[in-house]
Amino acid sequence: MDVDRMIAAAKLPRELLPWNAGKKINAAEVQGDAFLFDVCMAGLHLAGGAGEGLGGYTIMDDSDAEIRKHLNAVRHARGRVLKTGLGFGVFVRMCLEKPEVEHLDVVEIDADIIEHFGAEFSGNPRVTIHHADAFEFDPAGRRWHLGWHDIYCEGNDGLADLHARLILKFAPFCDLQGAWNFPRWAKRYPGII
Repeated sequence: MDVDRMIAAAKLPRELLPWNAGKKINAAEVQGDAFLFDVCMAGLHLAGGAGEGLGGYTIMDDSDAEIRKHLNAVRHARGRVLKTGLGFGVFVRMCLEKPEVEHLDVVEIDADIIEHFGAEFSGNPRVTIHHADAFEFDPAGRRWHLGWHDIYCEGNDGLADLHARLILKFAPFCDLQGAWNFPRWAKRYPGII
């Protein structure tokens, strides 16, 4: 797997920047990696640009460091893949670079995220985006080689617990699973990457 190629493929397309839930900003003025900060979910800010010095905490970004956190999961991706949380689509773009990934089922609760960041995947026969809460999503007889969980919760408090709950929910339907920023010790268990 060519890591540099994967990182380049994962980057958020510049035509989707910036996003501010309704407020359009001139994309030509955007420089740097994309960051979404929690300022009442106010919008997309950029490292080295408009995002510096603002309060809040990072919800998601497409920096090289963030993308690298998904590389191990992408290495294991093949066949059918389940992704909870679309976010910027970083993981989906990387998986689409792998011909051995036949299909991705993405479960996203936020309609605005789907409308904006999921639009690039509409019409792609290898991607199905399900507008649903991952905890209520019905696997309906599906089977996945890999389940990768990367959801958001306010302040990220309890995020590891939520990811663990998703891993337990989807264990009967996935050969392998993992989660963004999951504790290292949890990866010692069979089927967890």
